[in-house]
Amino acid sequence: MRTIRRISLALLMALAFTSPASAQNDRVSFNAAVGPSFANLGTTFSTTAGIDVKLNGRTSVIGEFGVLPHAPFRDAAEIAPAPPVTGTGSPQVNAYHWNGNLRVRPFELGKLEPYLTGGLGSFTADTIVSDQLAGTTSFNDRRRATDFATNLGVGAAYRFNDWVGIGADYRTFFVHREDTTPRVNRFTAGLSFTLK
Repeated sequence: MRTIRRISLALLMALAFTSPASAQNDRVSFNAAVGPSFANLGTTFSTTAGIDVKLNGRTSVIGEFGVLPHAPFRDAAEIAPAPPVTGTGSPQVNAYHWNGNLRVRPFELGKLEPYLTGGLGSFTADTIVSDQLAGTTSFNDRRRATDFATNLGVGAAYRFNDWVGIGADYRTFFVHREDTTPRVNRFTAGLSFTLK
């Protein structure tokens, strides 16, 4: 419940800062990116989606959701809950993050747009163990940990046109727990899509 309150607070802050911009349609866009992800959680396929609200020509507030599915547990053990003792399958970890970020584009080089980003939100890690029982029926045992997280990163996007481009993003997530702050370092690259 605390995580939902934190995310709601972050999104409300973003809304408060962007109320004058919301009346102009060209300031709001919906973004999605897909591609490979290389992280200390393991190499996997990554997907992110977000709402981008421009505050001015160089600064945006972004509400973002991302998924890092099917990471091997041995690579994600620092961030994931311990797997159950029972289970015949090898554990895998699905990681999700919700965050509100401030993105600053200090300059542009033609169609190339480098940026700096930082924000807060939550980071969730699911440890999943599959058990095969009775014929083709499969049951999963799932353990979940959701924590408050902050993030900092850099990236660049190259736009082919208003809708499609390619991008690269490096991000460090600081997962705040009671006695420790594990980090998730993630580099993603791939196609990006924008709908204005």
